[in-house]
Amino acid sequence: MKLRPSITRFIAGTFLILAGTLHAEESSVVTVEVDWFAETLKGGLTSAALIVLLMAGITFAVERTLASRSRFFTPDGLSQKVRPLWVRMDFDGILSECRKQPSTLGRMIEFLVGHRETAPELLIPGAQDIASRELKRHTQKTYYLAVVAALAPLLGLLGTMIGMIESFKLVEVYGDDGGASMLAGSISKALITTAVGLIIAIANLVIYHWIKARINASANQLDEDFESLVNAWLLTPCKTPEPTSYGNAPT
Repeated sequence: MKLRPSITRFIAGTFLILAGTLHAEESSVVTVEVDWFAETLKGGLTSAALIVLLMAGITFAVERTLASRSRFFTPDGLSQKVRPLWVRMDFDGILSECRKQPSTLGRMIEFLVGHRETAPELLIPGAQDIASRELKRHTQKTYYLAVVAALAPLLGLLGTMIGMIESFKLVEVYGDDGGASMLAGSISKALITTAVGLIIAIANLVIYHWIKARINASANQLDEDFESLVNAWLLTPCKTPEPTSYGNAPT
């Protein structure tokens, strides 16, 4: 069935009108870009505290990232280098290798060498205590990032509450004369502190859990390397008894 020319012209005209309306609406949309730095500075003392907290978070993040590298826990190849030296009684060589690569594993090995005459049941826990203390120290220093992540949104919320109080004070003083623009500007300045606080908190929380994961991975590798050395140096494997043949036993 063919459409009449008048109906076709009506449909085409309708589409053209709708397209023109949509284009006019799109062209009338105004995009607003927020100058975050300038808006943050408007927050007063709360913004200053957030900037200080941001600097502290960056400092802690960089320091912890550098200090939690695996070479400070278990350097590559250290356990393989020192393992044959124990069999050859080259204890000076073991100590030399450990001092070339200062690490938690190296300090554990130095403890084993320095107290090698001690019974293994006393020697092994002593070396494990060294690792436990150092890993605990690294974990405790990571908590600074968690503190920054906890304080940042609270400071941002405090700045927002102060800004809202100031906004309502403007309404109280000027009433309707101030207009919506004055109130909107004050509320925007108040909310910016919450946004900045959340940004700081999210970044520090992500870095905190990432560094904790690095420390846990290094702890697992440290445990494996130390166990392999203890098994090779201090523990004697049990010999499996040969099976007794009962086929030729005398009756």
